[in-house]
Amino acid sequence: MKPSVPARRAGWHRLLSMRVLVPLLLLAYACFFGLYTLGREMAHREQQVEEHVREDVTQRMTHLQGTLEYLLRTGQLEAVREELADLGSSPHLTVGLLLDDQRNVLAATRLALLGHPVWEAWPELIHPAALTRMKTARVRMSGDVRVSEDGSRVEGYYPIQLTPQPLGSQVGILYLQHDLTQLKAAQRYRAERSALRSSLLLMLIAGLLGLFFHFALGRRVRRLELAAHRLAGGELSARAGLRGVDELGTLGRAFDEMAERLSQDREALRRSEASFRTLIERTPDAVFVHRDRMLLFTNPAAVTLLGYTREEELRGRAVEELLLPGEQDPLAESSLPGSAREVRFRHREGQQVLGEVVTFSIPFDGQPAEVSIARDVTERKQVQEKLRTTDRMVSLGTLAAGVAHELNNPISYVLSNLRFAVDELGEAGEAGKPLSDEQSQEIQQALREALEGGERMRNIVHDLRSFSRREDEHFGPVDIHAVLDSCASLARTTIRHRAQLVKEYGEVPRVLANESRLGQLFLNLLVNAGQAIPEGDAKANSVRVTTERADERWVVVSVRDTGVGIPPENLQRLFKPFFTTKPVGVGTGLGLSICHGIVTAMGGRIEVSSEVGKGTTFRVFMPVADKGEQAGGKVKSA
Repeated sequence: MKPSVPARRAGWHRLLSMRVLVPLLLLAYACFFGLYTLGREMAHREQQVEEHVREDVTQRMTHLQGTLEYLLRTGQLEAVREELADLGSSPHLTVGLLLDDQRNVLAATRLALLGHPVWEAWPELIHPAALTRMKTARVRMSGDVRVSEDGSRVEGYYPIQLTPQPLGSQVGILYLQHDLTQLKAAQRYRAERSALRSSLLLMLIAGLLGLFFHFALGRRVRRLELAAHRLAGGELSARAGLRGVDELGTLGRAFDEMAERLSQDREALRRSEASFRTLIERTPDAVFVHRDRMLLFTNPAAVTLLGYTREEELRGRAVEELLLPGEQDPLAESSLPGSAREVRFRHREGQQVLGEVVTFSIPFDGQPAEVSIARDVTERKQVQEKLRTTDRMVSLGTLAAGVAHELNNPISYVLSNLRFAVDELGEAGEAGKPLSDEQSQEIQQALREALEGGERMRNIVHDLRSFSRREDEHFGPVDIHAVLDSCASLARTTIRHRAQLVKEYGEVPRVLANESRLGQLFLNLLVNAGQAIPEGDAKANSVRVTTERADERWVVVSVRDTGVGIPPENLQRLFKPFFTTKPVGVGTGLGLSICHGIVTAMGGRIEVSSEVGKGTTFRVFMPVADKGEQAGGKVKSA
């Protein structure tokens, strides 16, 4: 569908268009410039008028000062009056007065003012400012020509010596007032015409630029604007197609390059989305997308994992419906990087499905959501369980000969003592005689020894049953010394021909573990320690079991042997499945791998250090149980 062309701007919005706005700005600038030029030109011209008139008045009064003083010294008062009367012909001279020392008018540009006192002839000269200026001129005997404060006239005060010096010091004042209003009005008129010419010229330039913007640039800008609207409407093939080496042409080419890049990115994004959808739909791992604990999306693997047939059957369901009781949190909380958590899912038919789940946050449909990726590990857990059981049976098989010997000894003297008791009782019965005290004591002794032998056999069978039965998943406080004692009893027959078994127990609390798994772990370590020591010199070698508390959180159990040691190149691969340093047929390579898995599953860790020819030390760190802590036995050796 072709995107609609944007509607034309109406009303004052058209003023925001470049082809209208730029000419308007130029016109506004022309008006502003004209007004600014007019004001500046008028001020400049008025200042020139004031300076010119002030200089002219100064020159005229300086000339008159000398002329009038000469005429007065020679007694030519009429000539003085004629000199001032001639000044009246000047159209801009308002008045000219010669005052005597009593401020009476001796001569004037107006004959009607002769002989009158100054306050009648020209009242302005009795103002305090005028009186001060006349007094200053008499005292300093120098002229003073200034522009009035309102700028309308120029006033000059010059002292005139009325009589020769020998006759006294009578000083008069020559006063001239020159009008500036007409001169300034003429200059303002000229300034207005000059500013008007400049403004008209600028307006003409603004009009020409407006036409240029409208026809040369406006259309190109309009093309660029339409192309941008089409691109924003989803038409990625839209191009401005502008040419030229100016900025607008460069902008048009940049826009076309951007549109081309967007088109390429849009296509790449479409292909990426298709690939991503294919990857999600075909991945064997189940993918759940949920927000506020409600399912938004599931892939086919998730549908199959839970026993459904269509994705729509799961969409909109609460997360709690997919999980067994107690398994809500793993899907709601984000996982740590690289870590997965086991979750028990509820199959549609009711059975349990075990999965390893990683949860993280991503935006989905423009809003935050959680993604949980689950891998079905039900079969793998079953295989691991079988491997653990197999390894346990292998360990017990390794101990079978020693266990048979351990059982054979008590069986022999149990049977021997029972036969002795039967024979003694039989002989006494045949003879019809009661047993003597000595015979009774011998029979009781034989029965007690038989009972001890039976207890010994029962303990051996109990230890065997403890490590051969299928373990449960229960974790709780475990007495680690009791577990070590049971393992030592089973492994003693394997170790005693190779080394001495030494137990050094410290005071440690109970650990949080599974007793059966813990027994399998230490039985493997003890058997491996014994097999690492060659037969022949049991007194010179030892397998030492040590317990101690590392800190408030950990109990460490060390199993150290004085065997052949492990080469450094093998230490890194020691806990990998099917890796073994034993001869073919002697080991499966699963023992230490299973040990590592057992320790990790119970929240602990295992470390190993070895030196070729000097022996190996395995250190198992187990977490302290929060409840039911009890100290183990005191340090002892065996």
